[in-house]
Order: sequence, then structure tokens, then C-alpha cells
Amino acid sequence: MKAIARYALVATASLFAVACHLPAEAAPAPADSATSDTITFEQYRDWRMHFIEERQLQIAAELAEKGLSADRRAGLERQKAYYDFFASMPAGERDRRFRDRFDEIDTNHDGTIDHNERAAWHDKQRAFYDRPNSYRRETAANDPGHR
Repeated sequence: MKAIARYALVATASLFAVACHLPAEAAPAPADSATSDTITFEQYRDWRMHFIEERQLQIAAELAEKGLSADRRAGLERQKAYYDFFASMPAGERDRRFRDRFDEIDTNHDGTIDHNERAAWHDKQRAFYDRPNSYRRETAANDPGHR
């Protein structure tokens, strides 16, 4: 081996050995679970807007499918109208409606939604939408193509 190649090999091995013995960089400390588990109005609004955009895309894709039953198509058209309504609403009005819902979920009115408030809201929504006379349940039961 030429001297220069030997020198490069020794330098690389030395650098590797030194790097292996350096302490690893510590991971950042996890955020306080009390604050990382909460949702501000801005986060809620951004999530709702993203969800609306995603649902619009999903509904448009499903409506483009051939062979949808009339009931399923009608249900999708209703959903599309709902999401289109929010998407086309002036930002101020939409934020007011989102704020009203946020305040309904934020039962202690501290400006954030915590885990317990989310769980309570989830249970409330589940009870509402899973009730025996729920339109959503009826539609799913009557549409064999959507199971």
C-alpha cells in the first residue's frame, strides 16, 4: 500500500473509533403531557379544515365510481353538500361556527380541549350517531354495497 492510502485508512479508522466513543446526543425531553395532550382552538380549526378537504376528495372519488346504489349516491350527495357548505363559507363565519363547537367540547372553558373533554365528546357523539333511529345507521344497513 502506498503511504498516502495507508494514512487515509488510518485517519478514517481513527475518526470512526473516536465517533463511536462520543456520547450520543440526548433526545429532547418529552413535552409536558398535560400540555401536549391538549388542543387549542387554532389546532382544532386547522384539523377541521384539513378534515373537510380530505372528505371532499374522498366523496368526489366515491361519487365517480360506477355502480353506486341510488341510496348510497344520495347519501354521498348529502355529505358533499355539507362539506361544500363549510368549504365555501366566509372564514369569519366558519371560524365562529368552529368556535361554537370548540366551546361546546371545552366544558371547563379554559381555552383548550384536554383528553377527558375529548373522550366525553366522543362518547356523546357515539351515543347520538349510534342510536337505533340514526340516519347513518339506517343508510348503512340498507346499502349492501357499502359494507
